[in-house]
Amino acid sequence: MISEKMQSAINDQINAEIYSAYFYLSMGAYFDALNLGGFANWMKIQAQEKQA
Repeated sequence: MISEKMQSAINDQINAEIYSAYFYLSMGAYFDALNLGGFANWMKIQAQEKQA
């Protein structure tokens, strides 16, 4: 079993990755609304990377 400190650090990292993924998705939606497809696509790819 891992220590409570290690478990907390892992959970903090997972939360940071999920937050980043949603942030990239929101940026992608914003760029889509501005008809900036290339930027939107790049943001969506970054979000997928965070979820992998």
